[in-house]
Amino acid sequence: SGSAKMEASVADMVASIPADAYILDCVPNSSPEEIKERTANFVSVIRKHRPQAPIIVIPSIVREHGHFDQEAGKYGRDQNAAIAAEVELLQQQGVKDLYFINPSHLLGQDHEGTIDGTHPNDIGFDRMLQQLQPEIMIILKKHAI
Repeated sequence: SGSAKMEASVADMVASIPADAYILDCVPNSSPEEIKERTANFVSVIRKHRPQAPIIVIPSIVREHGHFDQEAGKYGRDQNAAIAAEVELLQQQGVKDLYFINPSHLLGQDHEGTIDGTHPNDIGFDRMLQQLQPEIMIILKKHAI
């Protein structure tokens, strides 16, 4: 659907792509309930088709309006807590090569990393790259990719 809500049909499509690794950024548009309902299936479909490929999950960025809108802030925290819990549960259940990267302040702390308080701008994407790339490279080197 393009909404990154971990739909089953999208899991099949993603798993059909012969990638060296999969980075899942499925939290921002998924509700906490959708995260709880869909993460295990999404990961298992990829793992079934690509048993050796690392699956790397990242949380949502903090949306600016969540700093002053308490309900929005709680929703974002609940989304990130749900994905962290799902990944931890899957790891405990023995899902191999499943990683959770949770850098703090992906966009920085000066409120200059987005175009609209939600969507990263050039600075925001660069900051995300600076934080995510080293951790992703460690995972890829571990898998000799």
